[in-house]
Amino acid sequence: MASSSNRERTVLILNSDHLGRGDEELGTLLIDNFLRTLAFLDTPPQEIVCYNSGVKLAAAGSTAVPFLEALAKKGADIVLCGTCVHYFGLEERIVVGRIGDMRGIVNIVMEASKTITV
Repeated sequence: MASSSNRERTVLILNSDHLGRGDEELGTLLIDNFLRTLAFLDTPPQEIVCYNSGVKLAAAGSTAVPFLEALAKKGADIVLCGTCVHYFGLEERIVVGRIGDMRGIVNIVMEASKTITV
């Protein structure tokens, strides 16, 4: 029986502030629903990496913030691309997660047992 430290390390990658292609308003509803559903799981991903417009999900005013906060409370480490945060001018608006750099993000992805990009 494997201990929790030997458990598969799953990383969720959020590279957009909406889910899917096409209508962005629908995509926003879908990403919120995805994160809400994920927050109800007993074992969320160990890390959630946000880059490109995905960093907007962690900013004040985003409808996704409560779901990311719930995932963080369950132990998910939410890492935001610092270059992306700066690009969008969100430095003062980030309310959940931590700002990281590309070296850290690469390490997270390379050490993962499984990565899921949505």
